[in-house]
Amino acid sequence: MRRSAPKCAGTSFRKILDSIFGRHIWHNYGDVFTREQARTKIVPGKIRAIHGHFIADAFDDLFPRRRLITWVRHPVERLVSNYYHYLRAPDMRDDCCRMVHERRLGLRDFADLDWMRNMSTRYLAGKPIEDFAFVGVAERFGESLEAFSRALGFRRVLAMPRENVNPGRASDRYPLSPADHSCLLERNQLDLDWYEKACRRLDQRERVETSQVA
Repeated sequence: MRRSAPKCAGTSFRKILDSIFGRHIWHNYGDVFTREQARTKIVPGKIRAIHGHFIADAFDDLFPRRRLITWVRHPVERLVSNYYHYLRAPDMRDDCCRMVHERRLGLRDFADLDWMRNMSTRYLAGKPIEDFAFVGVAERFGESLEAFSRALGFRRVLAMPRENVNPGRASDRYPLSPADHSCLLERNQLDLDWYEKACRRLDQRERVETSQVA
């Protein structure tokens, strides 16, 4: 089974991590997805960072002192982005993508797929936001990079051009009817709760930083 991953600025952030860690980063896309799959021999030597699509607790046993970082996106925007990405660039190895094309799913039907509901929360493995050294908010990419630099002690990271975005979008948000927006939001309340916590945390860190400067 090939599992869909939420579109939350991961490709753009990957470029930034590459610029920081160089050859000492391991891009794990498929080798380890769950905690049960993680084995010491799978992870290359002299690695300082792991980036990819995997459940947040996948490496807890191998690296108990690791620092977790992740990105979140408003759940409605995330879901719609996933849908149009599958239409634009189909990968028929992906179960959800294959269903979109074989069943000719509309957006609401796509939102009803089990794997698409609260997808971000599933990837976060039930961990509270306090377990993460950094949580970026995709809609606030530049601000999040500033917070990333401060939280992990890196020199200021400059924002890079966003990668893997939908070229057909005319605005920052996908145009949806109020009914469609409410429908998608109702199916992703757990993701919405986590997203709002991430936004509040980013706001809090910015207030602290501003007060320290003042």
